[in-house]
Formats: sequence, C-alpha cells, structure tokens
Amino acid sequence: MWSRLLAGTGAAVLASGSAFFLLGGASGSSDDSGPARAKVVSAGVSKPLTAPPSPAESETVEALHAEAEEPSDELELVLSAPEEADDWDEVPFEASWSAAEGGEVSGPVDLQRVEGESWESVTELDLVDGVGSADVRVNETGIYRLAYGGSDAVDAAASNDVTVVSGDPLESRITATASPVDDDTAEVIATWTTQDGVAIMGDLDLQQQIDDEWETVQTVTTGSDSKAEVEVEAEVGTSFRFVYSGGSRFDEVESDAAVVIGDDVESIPVSACSTNTEIDNLPYGAACHYTPVGAGTFVVAHDYLGNAWWNAMPMGTMVELEGEQAGVYEVVDREIAPGRGSALGSASNWTCGDECDVILQTCQGANTGFTWLRRVD
Repeated sequence: MWSRLLAGTGAAVLASGSAFFLLGGASGSSDDSGPARAKVVSAGVSKPLTAPPSPAESETVEALHAEAEEPSDELELVLSAPEEADDWDEVPFEASWSAAEGGEVSGPVDLQRVEGESWESVTELDLVDGVGSADVRVNETGIYRLAYGGSDAVDAAASNDVTVVSGDPLESRITATASPVDDDTAEVIATWTTQDGVAIMGDLDLQQQIDDEWETVQTVTTGSDSKAEVEVEAEVGTSFRFVYSGGSRFDEVESDAAVVIGDDVESIPVSACSTNTEIDNLPYGAACHYTPVGAGTFVVAHDYLGNAWWNAMPMGTMVELEGEQAGVYEVVDREIAPGRGSALGSASNWTCGDECDVILQTCQGANTGFTWLRRVD
C-alpha cells in the first residue's frame, strides 16, 4: 500500500555552514464568429455592397487550434499571409470578402492579433470589390485574423486565423493530473493553454514512465475547454505526462509528471523556520523547512508532535509536501542515527547529494531518523 505526504509552493534560501542541532532533543478564440452576411439583394441577383466603417472592438480569445485550419467554404471574410516573416521587411496580409449571396463587399476591416487573452486591432485593410491588402511589420510570431464590427448593411464578421512565424514559435503550457478510479485504473487529465491562459485545441501524446523511460501510450485531443480526459490501466504510484512535439504555431512542450496518488496518502504541511524555538512551537503534525542549513534541504519536526510515522514509511512510499518544497516525493532511503542534536555533527553528514531532494528529520526515541525523499513531480 502506498502512503503519501503532499505540499504547496515555496522557495527556500539556505544559509551556509550552520551547526547541526535542529531538534535539540526532540510542500482561441472561436474566431469563426459569424461570417459577413449582406442584407441587400435585388430580385435574387447579388449586388456589390459597401460596408460603412465599423471598427471591431477587442474581444476575448475563446480558444485556438494548435495548427491553423483552412478557411471553410462558408466563411465569407478570409485572411491569408506568408507563414514565415523572416524574409520580409513587411509581411503582406491579404483579404477577400463576399456576401452570403455571392456579391463582393467593399469597406474597411480590422487586422487583429492575439495579445494575451484578447484580439487587438493592429491596422486596417481597405477592401475594394471584395479584395484588399496591407503590409505589416512582424517582429515576433503572432496569430492574426480580420474582423468587422457590423452595420445596417453588413453583419459583424470574423475571418479564419493565420500564424506568421518570426523567430521562435509561441510558448504554451500543459498541466497534468492523475487520480485513481479503482485498483487498476486511473483518470489522467491534460490542460493545454497559452501562457496567458487561452485554451489550445490539439493532439498531445500521453506518456507513461516505465523502467525510468517515458513511453507513449496513446494520443489525446484537447477541446475548446483546453482539456482532454482519459482512463488508463495504472496502479497507484504510476507516473504520466503529456507531450506536444511542436508545430507551426506552438513550440514543443511537456507537462510535469503526474503521479497516481492513492486515497491513503498522507500529507505534511511545511512552513519555513530558522530557529529551534520555531520548531518546538510547530502545530501537531506539521513540519518546517529549516533554512539556516546550507547543505541539503531539511524538513524537520518532533516525533512527540505527531510525526514519528516518518521513520516507519516503507521504501517507495509516496509523500506529498504542502507549502515549502511543495510536491510529490518517493521515499528512497533512511538512516536512524544514534543520538540527537550536536552529537550528530554537521548537516553535511546526512545530506544525499543528487540521490534525493528533501531530507525528513525527526527524532526516534533517543535517536534521530533521516528519511530521504526524491521528487517525482
């Protein structure tokens, strides 16, 4: 059976050379918003239309496709541009606009770019007889579309979106969670967004860690809510991650590992402390990251305040720290040292180098237990 101890976020600043007597005896927009639809038709024969100025306001980007999609046949406002900007002083953006009944539309439309979570206008294109263009300097990779605010003559419209690459692709982030459904099955969830939180729709590889190697087990597709959910065969303690190999819009990215944690896993709340008095006054079951120690990362507590079980966890137990040094860890080693306080010598005697990330330390009767934890997420 797995046990666990989990934690929140926190960064520790370590002082150097402290003597070791810690215990002292005791964690896209759906840019397909409606196409332009002309409202003027004469006897079933399409007529050229003039759209009066109607600037498109900033609008929230609802979701973006990982790869640009070809404009649909039903879309009447269409944008095109070179995929690469590196060889252009200014990039030519071209537009075409036709009414639902087939007539050409003339008038101004806004060229918009994704800025954070919004579509923001960067320039205007004037269309004559349904076509127009504008040269725009592109200094970094961006996603663009055309938009018209709407009028009595022509409805509001938005085009397909296009990507123009200049330098590095756009960055994104993937988060992964894993939770048991039953003894042999886990639910793994991916959330894929831009750095500003806009949902990305596309394919991700779900990978499982097997014998220290990551192996792809299947492909999942995130939706307009940014999520993909899948049930897989997995035991408690299995690690998963999601990977995007990169494309024309977004750079390659992978999530942190998500570990299937059982319901029986314990958690340790961890604060920061710098004196023995703070350790003595910790709440029952709590611990603290002792910051004056310059060698290794020590999370300490008293056995008589509910933490004696640290020294009884089997190897392979999953532990979650909350607060300082937040994350999921695996117990990889332990030593029960004779004596307490200054009799133990320097903290460097009990560190683990690259073999672990955190050392749990609490008394074991008249002795001291050191339990090594290696981060798994």
